[in-house]
Amino acid sequence: MGDPISAPTTAIGLTVLAVEPVNSGKLFALVAAEIDIEGVSVVVHGIQALRCAAGTRIELPKFRDHTGTWRSAVTLPDEIKGPLGDAILEALIECGLAKRRFG
Repeated sequence: MGDPISAPTTAIGLTVLAVEPVNSGKLFALVAAEIDIEGVSVVVHGIQALRCAAGTRIELPKFRDHTGTWRSAVTLPDEIKGPLGDAILEALIECGLAKRRFG
């Protein structure tokens, strides 16, 4: 294999487009978010906000494969996934659907 290619730093825009409250067990909201990479926008629908013992967990959309196993429908690098989760959590707090753990 060759050496990895070094690319210049690129600004990524993250925008929460919609938060839809849901009352279904652990699932309490579905979110749509836009990821903008140098003018190319990708909208991800079906991001799940879930209640868990630690508070709130954000999960990317999933689908069932041919064996019935749940698989991630979108794979994002940590450099995008972390800030996207933070933006979604902030939007949930603004909508009154989640609370800050520490204030």
